[in-house]
Amino acid sequence: MSASPTFHCPFCGAPISGASAGATFACPYCQAKVVAPHGGGGGPVSAVPRSTTSPSTGPFGDDIDSVVVAFDPQMGFVAIGPFSPLGEPPRLRAWDLTQRRVLWEALQGQTWVDSLSRASVKVIGRNVYVAHKRQLMAFDLATGNRKWGSPLSDAIDGDDDEPSGLAVVDPFAPLGRGAVLVRTIDNGLFAFDRDSGQPLWQKSYGDKSFELTAVEGLGACLVRYGAPFVKIDVVNPAHPQPIASLGHDDWSTDLGMCRLHGRTVVTAVDDFGSEGDTDGLFAFDAVTGAVHFFEAIQDLDQDDIVPCSMGPRIFAAMDDGEGIYVGPRGRPIPVPVPNHVVAAFCSAGPSLAILLKKAHGTPVRRIIGIDPATLAFRFDAGEAGTEPDGSWDRQLATDGWSLVFVATPDDDLDRCELRSIDTTTGRLRWSRPIGRWRAHAFVGGHLVAWADGRIEVLAPANGQVVAALS
Repeated sequence: MSASPTFHCPFCGAPISGASAGATFACPYCQAKVVAPHGGGGGPVSAVPRSTTSPSTGPFGDDIDSVVVAFDPQMGFVAIGPFSPLGEPPRLRAWDLTQRRVLWEALQGQTWVDSLSRASVKVIGRNVYVAHKRQLMAFDLATGNRKWGSPLSDAIDGDDDEPSGLAVVDPFAPLGRGAVLVRTIDNGLFAFDRDSGQPLWQKSYGDKSFELTAVEGLGACLVRYGAPFVKIDVVNPAHPQPIASLGHDDWSTDLGMCRLHGRTVVTAVDDFGSEGDTDGLFAFDAVTGAVHFFEAIQDLDQDDIVPCSMGPRIFAAMDDGEGIYVGPRGRPIPVPVPNHVVAAFCSAGPSLAILLKKAHGTPVRRIIGIDPATLAFRFDAGEAGTEPDGSWDRQLATDGWSLVFVATPDDDLDRCELRSIDTTTGRLRWSRPIGRWRAHAFVGGHLVAWADGRIEVLAPANGQVVAALS
């Protein structure tokens, strides 16, 4: 077997020569498992001159469940995922959804590419992050060129239920210097320069699992950690010392589930303060950690229904969703529709959208809207069926002008539809059958919908397909 030309390790970037083409071995520098390419050095293939694919298969083969979709102002919508054509080595492929052409391919011949999932790939700005076991790599979105790679203490965490669930966050503006935070499954937190990959610092949370949320464009991240007593650190990824740590006045303080709106964080708290045994509504600044207010209130829902901030007002569920507290220094109000309870809140432009479900019997869902200033009833979008799942917040997406939710008129998971309503009047803009719903979100001014076997980019005004992948 002939020797492969000198190629760069896809993990550490070190040059490797003398390996037999197609051979699998450990990189002599970082010990990662690599496959020597059959030729061409194993680098990215940019601007691949192919505008169509085989009529029997899509640009990613027959399975697109591992594909992530990103939007770039200059490049438009780009789909990225593993591609394993019959009789050829696997590779990572970037596909222009609008022009329907291959942008680039990278990691040719690396057999592990075939096992990548949505929990393994994430696009932030012009960086494409790819995780494999204990390795993190960054590629250029436009060219596919490898920018950097780094080993970690363990595998990087991720969530396949999210459209792009790799646990990497970047809170900095796209232009200028920036840094990213990475979460590993052994509860390690790592910071890297996003352009060079230079390690900045690392920290272990020991046996405390944690979640990361970026305060986008403002250079701060929320690290929510610990169970059953949740605490929060406000962290600038460029510096190891937290900007602020909250919830440490008493060991039993539980900051619960948080929602970020702009730079304000709101949450229902259990046992707040140094004396403990005080429940209430808590709000603080997500960049500085400065406390906005704490208001002692009993019977707030602390497990499933996350409070919502709209302007100066905070809305939180009470008594297992049977009531709504309007704060701060406000009052409880009844759920606007009798015999229903709150399942989720959503700040939707001028209206507070509330996802309700029937309090007794079959839990049929219903979407309503109220005026956040006057609390006047604005609209009722009608019943939406009982499915698809109990992840209530994921069922709602808004761009301010429209609110899009998933409905199951036949209570059949395989026959879901997306419905878009006006956030001021509740008027139905459009509805579209999508089969088995997986997720939907506003990306780049359009609505991206994930369903089993298909991804669609929809125009928010009329629901027409702008681009699709199946």
